[in-house]
Amino acid sequence: MQYQSILIQNITPSVDGGKYPAKSRLGSQVQVTCEAFRHGHDAIKLILKVRDEGKKRWSEQPMPCENGGLDFYSTSFTPDSIGTKEFQVFGYTDHYENWAHDTIKKRDAGEDLTSDLIAGTQLLEACKNRAPKKRHPEFNKLINEVQSILVNEDKSEILLSDATIAFAGEYPDKDCFDTGESEIYKVRVDRLATEYASWYELFPRSAGKIEGQSGTFKDVENLLPYINDMGFNVLYFTPIHPIGHTKRKGKNNALVALEGDPGSPYAIGDETGGHFSIHPELGTLKDFDKLVKKCAEYDMEIALDFALNCSPDHPYLQEHPDWFYRRPDGSIKFAENPPKKYEDIYPLNFECEDKDNLWKEIRNIILFWASHGVKTFRVDNPHTKPIQFWEWCIAEVLKKYPDVIFLSEAFTKPRVMESLAKIGYHQSYGYFTWRETKEELTEYFDYLNNTDVKDYMLCNVFTTTPDIHPKYLHWAKPEMFKIRLALATTLSPVYGMYSGYELCENVPVGYKDELLDSEKYEFKVRNYDDPSSIAPLVTQLNQIRRTNQALQKVGNLKFHEVTNDKLIMYSKFQDGNLLLIVVNLDPENEQSGTTSFPFWQFDLPENYKVHDLLSDAVYHWNGENNFVSLNPTQQVAHIFRVF
Repeated sequence: MQYQSILIQNITPSVDGGKYPAKSRLGSQVQVTCEAFRHGHDAIKLILKVRDEGKKRWSEQPMPCENGGLDFYSTSFTPDSIGTKEFQVFGYTDHYENWAHDTIKKRDAGEDLTSDLIAGTQLLEACKNRAPKKRHPEFNKLINEVQSILVNEDKSEILLSDATIAFAGEYPDKDCFDTGESEIYKVRVDRLATEYASWYELFPRSAGKIEGQSGTFKDVENLLPYINDMGFNVLYFTPIHPIGHTKRKGKNNALVALEGDPGSPYAIGDETGGHFSIHPELGTLKDFDKLVKKCAEYDMEIALDFALNCSPDHPYLQEHPDWFYRRPDGSIKFAENPPKKYEDIYPLNFECEDKDNLWKEIRNIILFWASHGVKTFRVDNPHTKPIQFWEWCIAEVLKKYPDVIFLSEAFTKPRVMESLAKIGYHQSYGYFTWRETKEELTEYFDYLNNTDVKDYMLCNVFTTTPDIHPKYLHWAKPEMFKIRLALATTLSPVYGMYSGYELCENVPVGYKDELLDSEKYEFKVRNYDDPSSIAPLVTQLNQIRRTNQALQKVGNLKFHEVTNDKLIMYSKFQDGNLLLIVVNLDPENEQSGTTSFPFWQFDLPENYKVHDLLSDAVYHWNGENNFVSLNPTQQVAHIFRVF
């Protein structure tokens, strides 16, 4: 075991002790901290070393002690390219500086320095020997000057000067036993859209205007100005592939489809193709490529739903029947969650004997769509597939397309969601739709922003999904939709909205958390010009997000007290941009309370202003406690810019 005099511990960011990379975004500072110490009284110095994964050369920067010598060190670096970065902390003992520190104390105490000055000169000579030859003349001049002086006081003035200490400190002994180094840790750096984006979810077949008829990619093009005007920059498509005929589901999830029922787009594959193909009624691959380019003109990108479901008519059933689960009687097993049966879907067996080829095929599907401009994939139910597969697959895709983003649609147990994030998923769905009260919201978003989870998992907060229409929205008034929208857009830098939310679609299937007449099983034509639409609020909130850096970052959320459980208050701060948000959680009644805002933590004077970005009103606040009131029929939230 190699002896190390300096011990380095508790390094952050670190995920499972460095087993997995932490996450960061291009241009964002990566803050590195650690504790370091050694035996005895000698002071130590730390260096942070950073390099691109696979490279040999490190860049180095000092890592100063941050708390007055109490062994806590911190610095940051800002990655200038996407990819995986490696970092390591190295510690050494600057023997010359430690010698100077002790010798100054002896000098000030009036002790004889003859022996000490000889030792200092020898240390300076050692520094010279470690320096490049072009610096030797400077060292020689300094050493000769010291040796030519007979008076110790004059010698010490040179050897103990700040200039000499700094000069010698450029060439410390980093190869002796008085050093220490950490393990190598990793940070995965991704593009900014990983951390800040506004998603709009759309069934492309519902983009048309004719009842009972599929929309097309051309119809989607016609919707782009509307979606862009609301401020969305990611257009997320549910599956666009051919849909099976066998056991096709009818309207409202009926077990038998009637003539003209389009079926669920999640039952993928028919005689025209599977996951590499496009449903003929939507258009062609050429039409899709054209749409991708059109989206780019609006600074918008397409995210694609990646659902690894096969209908009984998928080509894989004929070409690779061994890729599926089989019953004892030899028949292929359909999906089920007893007592529910999903006979229109056959799940793939990721642990079949031919799994190597199956895994490669799935990777190739993603690579194919990435080659056609899709750089974001929302993966359906990844937690039902081996985590080891995703770790391999995501790494394979990122080798060729390092800017691809993966969103995990895993509504499952926390440890499973965390594991998927650790092995490579950039974003994750979360529990927002099931968090209603002030206490529930505070607890959940504290977990996402103020625990170690923030180093590797980022929650994409969806107001609703085609599968989740929570009970508080059943038959709800627009005020409830506005409240949840205000929360989603301000609690997370990445959020999503399912089309129709702006129209406050609210009719459930009985007591189920699902919309009646779900477009998962039928075409839907919407009137986006409905005067009761809350699209103007959507537009305003997205505009506020675009113009305030504080809403574009994760990990900067702090909750504050307000004397009313129906009011929730939190702040977000980034690079001088301070926002204070208050939301009324009650859609029926006006709620008021007194804030408890620690203004001094943000270097504010006791008298300061808050500008409501929703109403444009400006208020003069004084100190920590101020009165707030929100009538939901007029305004469900305050978004204050504090100055």
